[in-house]
Amino acid sequence: MMISQSLRLNKYRMKNETRHFPLTNVEVREKSEDKEGRAVGYAAVFESDSHDLGGFVERIRKGAFSNSLQDAKDGNRNIYALWSHRSDVPLGSTQSGKLVLSEDDHGLRFDMDTSRMTDAQLDALRDGDLQMSFGFAVREQEWREDKEGNIDRTLVEVDLYEVSFVISPAYPDTEAALRSLNAWR
Repeated sequence: MMISQSLRLNKYRMKNETRHFPLTNVEVREKSEDKEGRAVGYAAVFESDSHDLGGFVERIRKGAFSNSLQDAKDGNRNIYALWSHRSDVPLGSTQSGKLVLSEDDHGLRFDMDTSRMTDAQLDALRDGDLQMSFGFAVREQEWREDKEGNIDRTLVEVDLYEVSFVISPAYPDTEAALRSLNAWR
């Protein structure tokens, strides 16, 4: 028997969370005389199971970022690219135009100007030493428990605040997610 519950969270009860994903299909374009350097890839992948996040597995539904991306396009939200979630190391933002985010069938795609990255950061990116992470608050989620007691959480809609290049993620960062699980139970 499947138990399913959809929750739409009050904006005042939302907790910030982060998730980390392998950085795949990344393309690094070198700076030239007529173009800035660019990094292109995915910050999140849709319908892909996470690791166990402390008693449940999570996935992101296609379209989960669409309202945040529309808010950014309309100038009502600034989403940042950061180094390891550090707000003192901004690499770009949607308002500055150095970060372009979009959704496609695969996930949350980023295209970022790399001019603020150090040589060491660019080397780590080229060498495949980085992962991607994103910071968010849940607006709508669905919880399901199957007859074996396996629990799944689907992120239906999130408020996206930032995407980050990370080397050694503290995965999973689950404190806020565990509070959501306990509230659902």
